[in-house]
Amino acid sequence: MKHYIITGASRGIGKHIAMLAAATDTVLHLIARSNLNDLKQEIDDKESQALCYEFDLSHTSEIGSLLTEIIGKNIDLSQAEAIYLINNAGMLEPVGPIGKYDVDDYKKNLDVNFVAPSLICHEFIKLTKDFKGIKRILNVSSGAALNPYHGWSHYCSTKAGLDMMTRCIALEHSPELGCVGYNPGRTDTAMQEVIRNSSEQDFMYAKSFVDAYHQGLLNPPEKVAAHILEVLHADDFPNGEIVKYRPN
Repeated sequence: MKHYIITGASRGIGKHIAMLAAATDTVLHLIARSNLNDLKQEIDDKESQALCYEFDLSHTSEIGSLLTEIIGKNIDLSQAEAIYLINNAGMLEPVGPIGKYDVDDYKKNLDVNFVAPSLICHEFIKLTKDFKGIKRILNVSSGAALNPYHGWSHYCSTKAGLDMMTRCIALEHSPELGCVGYNPGRTDTAMQEVIRNSSEQDFMYAKSFVDAYHQGLLNPPEKVAAHILEVLHADDFPNGEIVKYRPN
């Protein structure tokens, strides 16, 4: 059996990854804050298996228990062929220059975008240390990891930190485990709606994102999801690299 652990699975890129990965020899472990029953039904209809975990990733102290339930309880390592971890969940809010909003809002962003995926990687590596099959991690990054944006100080910083975490994991655990970062570019997801609804006082580049949407320049999430799975399954896995989606 192949196992996929996917955060942010309820919509957007995460949901499309789950739908595309669904197969008779696959178990999908879907993590999201919202109810996943509808997605589970769609996957069941494809004769695949989905296990759903309703979990808020900002509750970082409970991540150890979550991964123990997934890997320690619901994955039979003796029967597994491959285990893939996709850290897809992320949040942009609050949008605005640092120092403007409540500290708890910034802390939640840091927790969801950096602390949670880092701890999930840690627990994944620890709990699969004796597993001899294929083990690969893909952390969803952003172009914001490389470029500072006015109003996105926390988002840029967390994505840059996650990229460095990705590189360190690849350095420390190759060849037993592979880890790659993935920059999906401007993709048509709920996060883009948040950007387009931002004021120019909070995010001075908002208009360029509105224009990109109206000009049809956003990447389709289903195509991004398909490329993510290609990267994960590649024989020449780009360990330690940050791969960028490029439209055909």
